[in-house]
Order: sequence, then structure tokens, then C-alpha cells
Amino acid sequence: MNILAVVNQKGGVGKTTTTAALGVLLARQGRGVHLIDMDHQADLTSAFGQRDEKGQLYDALSKRGPLPIIPIGENLTLTPSSIDLAEGETAFVSAVGREYLLKTCLSKLSPPEQTIVLIDCPPSLGILTSNCLAVANALIVVVKPGGFEMRAVATLEELVKTYREQVNPSLTIAGVIMTEVHPRRAINDVVEEEIGQLYPVLGRVRAESELMYATSEGRILKLTRSKALEDYEAATTKLKEVMPWL
Repeated sequence: MNILAVVNQKGGVGKTTTTAALGVLLARQGRGVHLIDMDHQADLTSAFGQRDEKGQLYDALSKRGPLPIIPIGENLTLTPSSIDLAEGETAFVSAVGREYLLKTCLSKLSPPEQTIVLIDCPPSLGILTSNCLAVANALIVVVKPGGFEMRAVATLEELVKTYREQVNPSLTIAGVIMTEVHPRRAINDVVEEEIGQLYPVLGRVRAESELMYATSEGRILKLTRSKALEDYEAATTKLKEVMPWL
């Protein structure tokens, strides 16, 4: 089981759309994909027209039980989230082995060996994100060009270094995906050049209403014609070059 977490401590940069798009595309390529929505806002859950009215993920993490799994498409399953998960940021702080709750729950599943797990992380550096970093093989950092990208990447780099030393020795940063890119803005080249000195830039995803609406309306599985989705497909190709196990 190979695990990728999609991260940025800032909200509104496109983490959920990136997680959903990569999951859909990899599943269409024949790969078994399991998505985990670790954000209590449950946007990834909504992107596939799903709801978790019983707080199943929070319950599983609390009891160290197996994660809830919903089949949502061919080769594609989902662990949904709900507002209940917000309690975890405080309730899990005093838990023994608090960084390993998600890892423990995942260990109780038996997915096919080549399954790819994609985790949509919350926009924070709290205990839920810590659980994502503790279990992931690699991170995909999502940035939206605007002037503060390097500050966010630098903060994340320090956090990854700490987790590599103390919690998860295998943790790496696979690369960066730039989202909401408007082709004529000069800042795109500046951001790509700066980030590219540290990590592979996996791709630029154009700003586009089709993908945004498909995600917000819960119909991303049905989306086929989309320039932004084409950009994500190119990013999956680059990601496979960086992470051969994909």
C-alpha cells in the first residue's frame, strides 16, 4: 500500500480538487485508489456526492478501528469525513500514540497490494495533519501562485524534517503542483523557478470553472472534458517519474 498525502497549511489552494482529480485519473488508468478525507470540512467527500452523517471516521480514529470505506467508482473507494472530525484536533491531543491513530486504522484494512492511498489533509498543522505525515510515504504540496508560496513550503520542509527524524523516517516530498494558474501572469514563472530549486514541479493546473463546478457539485467522476483535468493528467505522468512505485 503506497500512501500520498496532499498538503499545504493554507486553505483555498486546491488541495481537495487536486486529491480528487489525481484519484479519478489514476483510477481511470486502472490503478486501485483509496481516498481518505482527513479534513472536517468534508469537501473531498462532497466532491463525490457522499456524506458521512454518523461521524464514522472520527469514531474509527477514536477506537483505533478499521476505516469506513465506500465504493464510489471503478477502482475507486473513499473514507468520508464529517464535521465530527473537528473534535479530533483537541480530543486526540492527549491520546497515547496520537500521531499513529490513522496508521493504526489503516493497518486493519487489507486492500490489494498495489492500492494507492491519497489523503486530503486539513489546512493546518494540527494533530490530524500530523497523523497524515506519520503514515504517508510521500507528500504532494499544492501551491497557488500569489507571493507567499516559499514561506509555506519552507515551514512544511522544517516539519517534514522533524517528522523524518522522530516519527516517519521514510517521509519525502514528491513534488509541488501549482494550481489556479492564469497563463499570462509573470508570477507563475517566478514561483516555479523558486520552488524548482527545492523540489520537482509536477505541473501547472490552469484556472478553470469546469473542474471547480464539477468538484463543488459532487460530479467530478463524470467530468471528461476539462483543460484543468488534462493538466492534472500531465502531473500524474510527472509524478510517476518521480515516484516509480506509482
